[in-house]
Amino acid sequence: MRLLLVDDERLLLASVTRALQVKRPDWVVETASNGLEALGLLKSRKVDILITDVQMPGMDGMALLRQVRKDPELARLPLILISAQDDRSSVRLGMFSGADDYLTKPFTPEELILTVESRLRRLEPAVDLSEQIVALKRELEGLLTERELDVLALIGQGMVTKDIAAELDLSPKTVSAHRQNIMGKLDLHNAAALAALAIRASVV
Repeated sequence: MRLLLVDDERLLLASVTRALQVKRPDWVVETASNGLEALGLLKSRKVDILITDVQMPGMDGMALLRQVRKDPELARLPLILISAQDDRSSVRLGMFSGADDYLTKPFTPEELILTVESRLRRLEPAVDLSEQIVALKRELEGLLTERELDVLALIGQGMVTKDIAAELDLSPKTVSAHRQNIMGKLDLHNAAALAALAIRASVV
């Protein structure tokens, strides 16, 4: 598998590349320092997954995301955004712009590996977006309880724990327990990943 990791922080690129070479020696890791350089690499070779920082000089991650999604040859490329911004509005913007997942900095190589592998497990080649969302909802209905589905839906609407508790007539502690159960069942490893999946599931 070939990954393209895009970030203007050279130390991050070097440290993540070294870690992946040790932990996943069968993965080929390409790097780029900005969106424009990344586009050139994407045009010249096959990449299985694109992981890009949001904030970069020149062409940033959001601009790169837009270019990838409007290119017929790249539109289906799995794309993970990485960012130090973990607020819900940033996650929603990234997901509604076409990202497949969202990973917040700082992250460990293990978290990156889990995010990549989780994303690849969810891939369904040659299936359009609406069908993917329907399949995702079907998967969620098979894994989560009715109350957990209610909590996930409200997370997708941008609600925080106390608002969800008020909406569902639950205690904040119970809502937090549901959140943890959802993350465990869906193999999610941070709040941003949970919000990203909830938003993706609420598109239709």
